[in-house]
Amino acid sequence: MSEKGYEFLDHISDVQARCWGLNLKEAFSQAALSLFDTITDIRKIDKKISKSIQIAAEDKESLLFDFLSEFLYIFDTKNLIFSEIKVNNIDESQDGYMLNAQVIGDFFDSEKHSGGIEVKAITYSYMKIEEKKNKVIIEVIFDI
Repeated sequence: MSEKGYEFLDHISDVQARCWGLNLKEAFSQAALSLFDTITDIRKIDKKISKSIQIAAEDKESLLFDFLSEFLYIFDTKNLIFSEIKVNNIDESQDGYMLNAQVIGDFFDSEKHSGGIEVKAITYSYMKIEEKKNKVIIEVIFDI
């Protein structure tokens, strides 16, 4: 298993991804990449548009849910998809967590970016964030 990445697990009706990184930031970045790789082949996404993402939530699971849901919202409303996702920081405070990320991608083109699966929503079902000394593993299910 490489230092960071993701894989898709068998699931009876939805898409389940296991994502990992050396730290929480890398694991969150990989979870977002797995979402876009479900929607289309991320290798076909040009790097033309850069965007900053900021998310606040009360706990890590909510932060992951809101982070991934933000991408679905951006895809649905602005028709943008991303192939480069870098979570710059995840800060903890008394109020919860704050995430800042930089993403790069392009507008979705159905001729160029076909063959994927439409993701309707992110779910809390079976969501796991497992933090170990030098590895963070996330499991998340995408409702299709």
